[in-house]
Amino acid sequence: MKKLVLSACTVSALLLSGCVSQDQADAKMAKGCAAGLGALMAPKEIKEVKSQNFSNEENPEGLHRRVTLDILQKDGWVETNKSYSCLFAQQWGFFKSSHKAMIVQVKMDDTLYGKKDGQITGSFEDFLKLTEVMDAAMAQ
Repeated sequence: MKKLVLSACTVSALLLSGCVSQDQADAKMAKGCAAGLGALMAPKEIKEVKSQNFSNEENPEGLHRRVTLDILQKDGWVETNKSYSCLFAQQWGFFKSSHKAMIVQVKMDDTLYGKKDGQITGSFEDFLKLTEVMDAAMAQ
Protein backbone atom coordinates (compact mmCIF):
# COMPACT_ATOMS: atom_id res chain seq x y z
CA MET A 1 0.00 0.00 0.00
CA LYS A 2 2.83 2.40 0.85
CA LYS A 3 4.45 1.74 -2.53
CA LEU A 4 1.18 2.53 -4.31
CA VAL A 5 0.80 5.83 -2.46
CA LEU A 6 4.46 6.70 -3.06
CA SER A 7 4.08 5.90 -6.77
CA ALA A 8 0.94 8.03 -7.03
CA CYS A 9 2.69 10.94 -5.30
CA THR A 10 5.71 10.63 -7.60
CA VAL A 11 3.57 10.61 -10.74
CA SER A 12 1.57 13.60 -9.45
CA ALA A 13 4.73 15.55 -8.69
CA LEU A 14 6.12 14.84 -12.15
CA LEU A 15 2.90 15.92 -13.84
CA LEU A 16 2.68 19.12 -11.81
CA SER A 17 6.31 20.06 -12.32
CA GLY A 18 5.84 19.80 -16.10
CA CYS A 19 2.91 22.22 -16.19
CA VAL A 20 3.00 25.18 -18.55
CA SER A 21 1.40 28.30 -17.08
CA GLN A 22 -0.60 30.82 -19.09
CA ASP A 23 2.14 33.39 -18.29
CA GLN A 24 4.78 31.13 -19.86
CA ALA A 25 2.56 30.54 -22.89
CA ASP A 26 1.92 34.29 -23.20
CA ALA A 27 5.65 35.04 -23.15
CA LYS A 28 6.21 32.47 -25.90
CA MET A 29 3.39 33.89 -28.02
CA ALA A 30 4.65 37.46 -27.54
CA LYS A 31 8.06 36.36 -28.83
CA GLY A 32 6.44 34.70 -31.85
CA CYS A 33 4.27 37.76 -32.49
CA ALA A 34 7.29 40.08 -32.44
CA ALA A 35 9.12 37.81 -34.90
CA GLY A 36 6.13 37.75 -37.24
CA LEU A 37 5.69 41.51 -37.06
CA GLY A 38 9.39 41.98 -37.76
CA ALA A 39 9.16 39.79 -40.86
CA LEU A 40 6.10 41.64 -42.14
CA MET A 41 7.41 45.16 -41.56
CA ALA A 42 10.91 44.71 -43.00
CA PRO A 43 12.89 46.84 -43.81
CA LYS A 44 11.36 48.70 -40.87
CA GLU A 45 12.23 47.15 -37.53
CA ILE A 46 11.09 46.88 -33.95
CA LYS A 47 13.43 49.00 -31.88
CA GLU A 48 11.67 48.31 -28.56
CA VAL A 49 8.63 46.46 -27.25
CA LYS A 50 7.14 48.95 -24.79
CA SER A 51 4.30 46.79 -23.47
CA GLN A 52 2.57 43.47 -23.96
CA ASN A 53 -1.12 42.89 -23.33
CA PHE A 54 -2.95 39.56 -23.40
CA SER A 55 -6.67 38.86 -23.63
CA ASN A 56 -9.04 36.06 -24.49
CA GLU A 57 -11.17 36.48 -27.58
CA GLU A 58 -14.13 34.37 -28.60
CA ASN A 59 -14.82 33.84 -32.29
CA PRO A 60 -16.75 31.22 -34.32
CA GLU A 61 -13.75 28.86 -34.15
CA GLY A 62 -13.60 28.99 -30.33
CA LEU A 63 -11.62 30.76 -27.64
CA HIS A 64 -8.36 32.37 -28.81
CA ARG A 65 -5.62 34.45 -27.20
CA ARG A 66 -4.92 37.99 -28.47
CA VAL A 67 -1.38 39.33 -27.95
CA THR A 68 -1.10 43.10 -28.39
CA LEU A 69 2.37 44.64 -28.59
CA ASP A 70 2.96 48.37 -28.21
CA ILE A 71 6.25 48.95 -29.98
CA LEU A 72 8.68 51.63 -31.03
CA GLN A 73 9.08 51.09 -34.78
CA LYS A 74 12.21 52.34 -36.55
CA ASP A 75 12.25 53.28 -40.22
CA GLY A 76 15.68 54.68 -40.97
CA TRP A 77 15.90 57.76 -38.74
CA VAL A 78 12.17 57.93 -38.00
CA GLU A 79 10.82 56.28 -34.86
CA THR A 80 7.07 55.78 -34.43
CA ASN A 81 4.93 54.33 -31.64
CA LYS A 82 2.67 51.58 -32.99
CA SER A 83 0.26 49.01 -31.59
CA TYR A 84 -0.04 45.70 -33.43
CA SER A 85 -1.64 42.40 -32.45
CA CYS A 86 -1.57 38.68 -33.11
CA LEU A 87 -4.39 36.21 -32.54
CA PHE A 88 -3.45 32.65 -31.58
CA ALA A 89 -5.33 29.40 -31.19
CA GLN A 90 -3.90 27.46 -28.24
CA GLN A 91 -3.64 23.72 -27.69
CA TRP A 92 -2.83 22.41 -24.25
CA GLY A 93 -1.43 18.98 -23.42
CA PHE A 94 -2.80 16.67 -20.75
CA PHE A 95 -2.88 18.56 -17.40
CA LYS A 96 -1.25 21.54 -19.21
CA SER A 97 1.93 19.51 -19.61
CA SER A 98 2.60 21.21 -22.96
CA HIS A 99 1.44 24.19 -24.99
CA LYS A 100 1.26 24.85 -28.72
CA ALA A 101 0.17 28.12 -30.28
CA MET A 102 -1.01 28.45 -33.87
CA ILE A 103 -1.20 31.87 -35.47
CA VAL A 104 -4.65 32.81 -36.72
CA GLN A 105 -4.12 36.43 -37.71
CA VAL A 106 -1.82 39.43 -37.43
CA LYS A 107 -3.19 42.99 -37.43
CA MET A 108 -0.90 45.82 -38.52
CA ASP A 109 -2.59 49.21 -38.87
CA ASP A 110 -5.52 48.55 -41.24
CA THR A 111 -4.00 45.39 -42.74
CA LEU A 112 -4.96 41.89 -41.63
CA TYR A 113 -2.75 38.88 -42.36
CA GLY A 114 -4.16 35.42 -41.78
CA LYS A 115 -7.68 34.18 -41.23
CA LYS A 116 -10.86 36.22 -41.02
CA ASP A 117 -14.24 34.51 -40.87
CA GLY A 118 -12.56 31.16 -41.57
CA GLN A 119 -10.86 32.33 -44.79
CA ILE A 120 -7.19 33.23 -45.27
CA THR A 121 -6.75 36.81 -46.44
CA GLY A 122 -3.89 37.37 -48.83
CA SER A 123 -1.88 34.52 -50.28
CA PHE A 124 -1.59 31.12 -48.65
CA GLU A 125 2.17 31.11 -49.32
CA ASP A 126 2.65 34.37 -47.38
CA PHE A 127 0.61 32.99 -44.47
CA LEU A 128 2.69 29.80 -44.51
CA LYS A 129 5.96 31.80 -44.43
CA LEU A 130 4.62 33.92 -41.56
CA THR A 131 3.65 30.76 -39.67
CA GLU A 132 7.14 29.29 -40.16
CA VAL A 133 8.86 32.45 -38.85
CA MET A 134 6.60 32.60 -35.80
CA ASP A 135 6.87 28.88 -35.01
CA ALA A 136 10.66 29.09 -35.17
CA ALA A 137 10.69 32.05 -32.76
CA MET A 138 8.42 30.14 -30.36
CA ALA A 139 10.61 27.01 -30.72
CA GLN A 140 7.74 24.70 -31.67
